[in-house]
Amino acid sequence: MIYRITAALSVGRFPTPDRAADLRAAGVSHVFNVSGRPGQVVAGDGAFREVAWFPLDDAQRIPTGTALHILGELHRMAAAPAAHVYVHCASGCLRGPTTLWLYLVACGLDPGAARALIQERSPGADPGHGRMIGPDLILAVRKHGQAHFLPLPRVDVVAPVAVAT
Repeated sequence: MIYRITAALSVGRFPTPDRAADLRAAGVSHVFNVSGRPGQVVAGDGAFREVAWFPLDDAQRIPTGTALHILGELHRMAAAPAAHVYVHCASGCLRGPTTLWLYLVACGLDPGAARALIQERSPGADPGHGRMIGPDLILAVRKHGQAHFLPLPRVDVVAPVAVAT
């Protein structure tokens, strides 16, 4: 399942080649993998503009340097004209939602509001789980975002889309 969080960002579970058509139909242009294994979808040939893999462990805190590098790459993708980035892990519960949450916080959203936005749109998501992040990382991400991401090149990166009822 693909859960649209903002106009430019979605989150979900590991995409297999048979799910790639659903991603393309949803307008996904970039695939951002934070699972523990390489992805199964590829860039090019009319599929996705870019596919990237940054393995994270959902049982450990994300080192600050690793988080800032990953968020920089996610920002580069999300800032591309008309980009729609699909952030995923294995099940779409911890690593993907936490990465997306950290990015939204880096882009200036309040951590509580960013968490609520993801949770209301992605059932079962637990962004910002204490196993993976701590207050020091949140502070570093906010400072990094203010220095490097703001003002946003595309305001729709953080603009929520209407949820179908």
